[in-house]
This record gives sequence, structure tokens and C-alpha cells, in this order.
Amino acid sequence: MVESILKIFWKDLGAYLQEDEYQMYAQHIRELVGYVDEFVTTGERNELAWEPFFDHGSKYGYLVASRDLPLEILLDMGNMFSESILNHVFHTHQLKFYEREAFGKILYITSKINTYSNQVVLGFQRWQDDSRNTLHDERRNQVLNRLPFSIVVYDEHGRLQFANTQALDHSRMRLEEVVGKTRDELRALDNRSTEPENMFRKVMSGERVRWRAADTNNVSDEGMYQVDKEMIPLFDESGQVNGSVTIVYSPISEKERLYNLHKQFSFVLNSMNSGLLILNQDFSLTSYNKKAEDVFGLAAEQVLGSSLLELYTRFTEKDMSNSKLYSSMKRGLPIRDREYSIMINGRTLTIRIDGNPIKNSQGVPVGYILIIDDQTELLAMREAMMRNEKFALIGQFAAGIAHEIRNPLTTVFGFLQLFASRAVQPDNFHDLTVKLLIPELDRANTILSDFLMVSRPQAPQRQLVITETFMADVLRLVESEANLRGVMLEVEAPSDLPSLNLDVQQMKQVFLNLCKNAFDVTPPGGKLVLRVKVENSDVQFEVIDEGPGILAEDLSHIFEPFYTTKEHGTGLGLPISHRIIEGHGGMLTVRSTEGVGTTFSIGIPFTP
Repeated sequence: MVESILKIFWKDLGAYLQEDEYQMYAQHIRELVGYVDEFVTTGERNELAWEPFFDHGSKYGYLVASRDLPLEILLDMGNMFSESILNHVFHTHQLKFYEREAFGKILYITSKINTYSNQVVLGFQRWQDDSRNTLHDERRNQVLNRLPFSIVVYDEHGRLQFANTQALDHSRMRLEEVVGKTRDELRALDNRSTEPENMFRKVMSGERVRWRAADTNNVSDEGMYQVDKEMIPLFDESGQVNGSVTIVYSPISEKERLYNLHKQFSFVLNSMNSGLLILNQDFSLTSYNKKAEDVFGLAAEQVLGSSLLELYTRFTEKDMSNSKLYSSMKRGLPIRDREYSIMINGRTLTIRIDGNPIKNSQGVPVGYILIIDDQTELLAMREAMMRNEKFALIGQFAAGIAHEIRNPLTTVFGFLQLFASRAVQPDNFHDLTVKLLIPELDRANTILSDFLMVSRPQAPQRQLVITETFMADVLRLVESEANLRGVMLEVEAPSDLPSLNLDVQQMKQVFLNLCKNAFDVTPPGGKLVLRVKVENSDVQFEVIDEGPGILAEDLSHIFEPFYTTKEHGTGLGLPISHRIIEGHGGMLTVRSTEGVGTTFSIGIPFTP
């Protein structure tokens, strides 16, 4: 099976991978199938053993993306691979869906293979992101090198990070000779540099500074030319200064300056990763960059000078005059993140549009700018990943349900076998039914009810509740359990709490779940605190225990269905609580310190 699949893969990959690269990939696939066979045979689940396969899949996706393998081919290969693995498992190991152990194994393998396919797609996307970033840096440097004035970029320590062609020509040095050097080192290399005292310190404090200096490279009969210089602080995402850029403006004529500006403007427009359309007051197209040509498949000469309304009708065969987009443009309103699906010349595109009006000095709109981003391929990739994630989630849920329900069903099945073989006396049938069969079937029914609550929660039936009264009811529900376990129960709450709109029964279930978990981990003599306070427009409830805390590796999974660290837990209590709080428009969060305890916080909004 594996070798026949690899032969098919080679037909798709032969044009993109070298022979030795493909052989390494083929060996990886053989090892992956071998590990699947080992798992089916032993049934041992070793999550860490899957990590090298996931890592290799991500690297493989990155590699084929760098060789221009189309995404649709990669997705088709992934689907074929998943189907082939399952066919191999069914036919080689003769597994049957109705066998309990086989069913769990098949679901587990399906989940892991879908995760593997996701890693391949993520690697593909990572290469695209890296490629875009590299292209962005290259285009940025191209733009800076074409500017008719000097640009020098320094980091926060005054070390040179970049200098454009104009600056290097001025200093008669190569970029590799100056990158990483400090400002003092650069001044020693070029004694013609002039700069007012403490200039860099002012800029690093966030001040933008401009001054005029003599240009020693330009001397004529009329004397030295004067050039304007400017040093501008650069800020990081947190608003802290993390560098500076120095600009030296060249003394040129007004005509030449305007000509250069036009060239710069055209180059910048055509270097953009987004399509750009500039419209005049009559909504006729006056500028249309290279990316717009690529997105729409229309050359500039086909559209420039034409009305946007006329172009839309000509190429989509639809009327734009009554659309919200045109209405916003006509009223001079900005456009933000509007997504549209359109068909142009037989091609279906999903595009995102942003726009702003162009206004004159009196604030009157005289045109409009539209920025177009093609979302078609990105949406296809997201949909493929969502499908894989749904299959993986279904596998996890089904495996969890099968595991939890198998235990009570095994008990019932064993009892019925004994009864059928007359090993159970008829006189004992009633007692065993009450003590054994009914509790086990109740447990199975509870598990299914909890699962339905997680997957299809009921809308809360709210009513206005006095918060103090609600907390008193909760306290009555849990204090007997606290006394039984020897846990001290404390309530901290102000006397003027606002009323809340709650589904009382659902919210009581949340507190019972959280308090029961707290009782399970709090030692006798320990303390459980129920705290209530008002923060902004929320009432905050806190359940604070003195247990051993939650391990860091478990903390991020506690709201996942069927994830539990308890020997007899179902892993549904916290997911149900989380869904209930979300249904009330609130938030359930947790913070925990190992060896100290855990705090669950419930925030419920109220209307002042």
C-alpha cells in the first residue's frame, strides 16, 4: 500500500523535489505508517512519539511551498494520504467499526493523521509568510535606495542598521563596512560629518529634530550648498523609542523635485502588496497599480479614465449604484474591512476593501482611494484547515464518549451474562438491579446529558435575581459537603451588590461543579473561600481553594471536553461551566500556583 501511494505522490512531486529529497520524504512516510501499525498492534498511546512526525510534516510543507507547489495539489495529496492510511489500517489489521477497541483506535489514528495534515498546511503557510516578509524587506530597501536623498537607520544603541545608496555614495563606503558600527566610530571614519551636540540624545527621548548644515561634497563658484537634515525617532509597538532614522535632503530644483516625487509615487504604488485605485470627484479611475492588475486580471489601459460604475457593470454585469459601498463613497465616508465576493471574466474573487475620501484644504471630498486585498487563496486555506480541525475534534469527542460509556455498559453486559447463565439467583435480581444496573445506566445517561450540554448548550432562562439571596442559596447547597469533609467555608461579599439577570439553576450547577472540584483537592482543615466583588460593570465571583494547584501543562486544557486528571472524572464539569458562563455573556477564568491553590473567577455583567 505504502509503495503504491508513494509512486502516485512521485507523479505530483517529481517536478518539485529532487530525487534525494523525495527519498527522504518517502522514508518518513514509511516510518509514519510503521508507527501507525505499531499503535494498532499494541494500543499504546505515546503522544510525544507523534511530535517528530508533525515536525517533519511542517518542514515538508515549508519545502514544497518554496518549490511553488500549488496549494490545491498539496490539499489533494493530504486527503488521499488520510484515506490511504485508513484503508491500510482496515485491510491490513482487519479492524471493524463495531469492535470496541478497534473503534477507539481508528478514531485516535484519524485525529493524529488530520493533525499531521494540518502541520503540513501550516508549514506551507509559514513559507508564504516568510516569503512575503522577505519580499517586503527587499521592496522596502528598493524603495529607500531609489529615494533621491540619504537615509541612515540606527538602533537604540546608536549602531547603524541600514544606509541607502545615496548615503553610501556620500560616504564613499560599502554597506558591509558600516553596518553595526556606532555613531562615534562612523564620525571617526568621516570627519566631514556635522551634527549639533546632544542631537541623538534628544531623538532617543522621542523628539524629532531638524537642522541645516554645509554639504562639503557640493562646492561651486557661489560657495557651499546647504542641505537640510532631519533625525526622526522610531518607536516599537509599546511606544518606546527603539532607534532613529537620519534623512539628508538633496538641494535640487523644484521641477526636478516634482519629477522625482512622481517617480517615487509610481514606484511605491506598484510595490504595494495590495491593489490601489484612485478615483477623482466623478469616480473615474485616475490611478491603478500593478497589484490591482494582478487581482482583477485587467490591464491599466482597460480601466483608466473610465467610471467605476461603468467598469463594475461592464465586468460583473451587475449594478453598483445602489450598493452600500458606493453609498459610503458618495457620502465621503471611510470604508473599513468590507468583504465582497465578485465574479470578473469568469473568475470568482473574494476581496477585502478599505477606503478613504481625498479632501481639499476646505475639507471637501474631491476623490477617493480604495485599497483591495485578494482573500481568495487565504480563505481556501482556512476552510481546509477548519475541515481538518473539525474531523480531529469529532474524533476526540467520539473517543471520549466511547471510553466513558464503555465502563457502565461493560458492567451491565457482565451482569446480564451472569443472569442468562443462571449464576444470579432470581431472589437477588431486584437488589442487584437497584444497586448495580440502575446506577450504572444513570451514569451513562449523565455522561450523555453532559456531553449534549457541551456540544449543544441550552439558552439560559434568565430572571432578575438578588445577588445576596442567590449566594445564600449556593452557600446552603455546599456547606453540608464542607462540614462532611472538614473544610472551613468562608464568604466575603459586600452588602450592596447589584442584582443580576441569571438562569438560577444553570448558575447553581456552575458553583456546585467548582466547589466540588475544590472540595476534592482541599485537605481536611483547609479553607474554601467564596468571594464576591464589583469590578467596572461586572460582578466577580471567586472560588478559592487551598489545594495543591494545577500543573502548568494541565492548565491550558482544563476547559477541553473529556480532559481530566481525576481517576473517576468525566472531564465535562468545567467545559459545561464554561459554556454556561459564556451563555450569560460572562467569562470563566482560572489562575493557579502549584503548592498554593487555585482560583476560579466568574465575571457576570450587570446593568447599572
